[in-house]
Amino acid sequence: MLLLTAVALQAAPQDKADEYFKKANEYFDKSDYKNAIVYLDSTIIANPEHTEAYAFRGVCKYELKKYRAAIEDFDLALIVVPGYAEVYFYRGLSYKELGEDKKACDDWVKAYNLGMKKAMKFIMKNCKLDEEKTKSK
Repeated sequence: MLLLTAVALQAAPQDKADEYFKKANEYFDKSDYKNAIVYLDSTIIANPEHTEAYAFRGVCKYELKKYRAAIEDFDLALIVVPGYAEVYFYRGLSYKELGEDKKACDDWVKAYNLGMKKAMKFIMKNCKLDEEKTKSK
């Protein structure tokens, strides 16, 4: 009986996190980024290691032109999952908007090397290529 209670208590925050994240995605899909952020904040409170919530919140902030705040969320997502190609890609977009081209290019190269092939388009358009950095694995 005690074990079932412990399992139920552990499952509850994750269930809430999933519920909030689903609602956030509904707002995200409608491009209602402000309301999506409200539910992503709730997701993170319920599960502080919910990488997707940090990543999506970063994208929402990027879309709202809050580039520094977006970078902070992307940094948090990368703490939980260091090899998250999409996060490097979007963080690169945020750096580009802030005029930090070298950081943008470094992130796009990381995204490319982690398997995000569309990053090459941004690298070719915006960065000085260093053959060593862009070798595909």
